[in-house]
Amino acid sequence: MKRAFLTALAVMTSSAATAGAYCELDGSEMFSCTFNGGAKGVEVCDAFWMDGDMASYGFFKTSGEVEKEIITDKASLLYDEGTGMGTMMSESVTFQTEDGYGYEVYWWAEQGDAEVSGGITVYKDGSEIADLSCDPGSVQQSLGAFIMMIDNAQVSP
Repeated sequence: MKRAFLTALAVMTSSAATAGAYCELDGSEMFSCTFNGGAKGVEVCDAFWMDGDMASYGFFKTSGEVEKEIITDKASLLYDEGTGMGTMMSESVTFQTEDGYGYEVYWWAEQGDAEVSGGITVYKDGSEIADLSCDPGSVQQSLGAFIMMIDNAQVSP
């Protein structure tokens, strides 16, 4: 019954990528930030409302139009936990498409700094073709927890 309710809710809200809210359920956001003074945004979601161990990536206009969406199983995601050594901390997760594109969302900060920076790097066949920086102060992230979910999905049958 709970799954049926979540599925119905997901169907009703599938076009709800408005005002910076791409993820279908609150609490599923693993990474988000805005670009171009808030005109566009990106969100990475733990898509627990879908069958399987899924994740989604959405790049959208904050007016609601989704420009790029990738829904995939967590086991297929690439990640980099960073080293945490020295003064730099960082993490990233990369969504790949069948046509050779990769969309890496990342955050970084100097140890001791309160402000986190981040962005998206776009790859085509392994070569960087674009790098977008998030608006200052807009990065919200839980990539450490998300990476643990990805790691668990990759070792589970």
